Amino acid sequence: MRDLGSRVKHRTARAAASTMIVFLSTIVSSIAMTTVPTSAQPLNQWKCTGKPDFSPEEQITGCSGAIRSGKLMGKDLATAFTIRGSAYRVHGDLKRSVEDYNQAAKLDPKNADIFYRRGIALGMSGEADRAIGDFDQAIKLEPDHVGALYSRGLTYSNTGRWERAIEDYDQAIKLSPNNVMAISNRGNAYVALKQYDRAVADYDRAIALDPDEAIPRNNRGDAYYQMGQVDRAMDDFNAAIELDPTYVDALNNRGIAYMGRGAYDLAIADFERVLKLHPKDADATRNRAAALAKKGKQ
Repeated sequence: MRDLGSRVKHRTARAAASTMIVFLSTIVSSIAMTTVPTSAQPLNQWKCTGKPDFSPEEQITGCSGAIRSGKLMGKDLATAFTIRGSAYRVHGDLKRSVEDYNQAAKLDPKNADIFYRRGIALGMSGEADRAIGDFDQAIKLEPDHVGALYSRGLTYSNTGRWERAIEDYDQAIKLSPNNVMAISNRGNAYVALKQYDRAVADYDRAIALDPDEAIPRNNRGDAYYQMGQVDRAMDDFNAAIELDPTYVDALNNRGIAYMGRGAYDLAIADFERVLKLHPKDADATRNRAAALAKKGKQ
């Protein structure tokens, strides 16, 4: 909600929620997440490694060869399907990704990681309830699975179930105290519940752990803005933009804050920066028009 009819844009850390859940890049951007069993090391000969040593396209081709070879069975075959499913997911082919995870789950039904990965692909496909079901199963099989706890919390956040999200973030943070994204997203949930002091405390912690990350600074600025501490909010928006000059949410937020101060020229400049980066950004288009109109009434 970066338009003027609502509050400053608060962004789930590296995530967006609409009809599609987009999970953190730390979860989905790499296919180097499947631990290949020792018994499956022959997969290396097909370039089916689950590691960043080969591109997703090479992994898909290699794993397909391994699967067709007839030389793999049981958990080894499940591993090949899992790696190819992860490669399809990174490649953007979510339907095939889920199909491969389905095959892997049939072959190795007690492997929590398979359900976790399928949950991610389902979440990215907009199937939140099915994703939560897979995260539930992963956690049932492995109660300390940080990725599944975090991802279920993120899915709850993206569907507005804030209290349940916080419960999962709490568990993930307990198991992984320096998990910046879990801490940041818990802060986002606190903002949604208007528990701003708790949100700021989480953003402070996230920033201390990763001072070069722009997103917690923008989100802390949002919390300050909701608390009426506009100067502190502006400091955070400025810092976020300095860290990432292309950070659209922070630019829109700062523009809105400038408008609140009556600094219409500065607000217009921020909205125009957004439109140069994303010419069809609806919020920036509306906000720029509103700023121009208010400026004309001075």
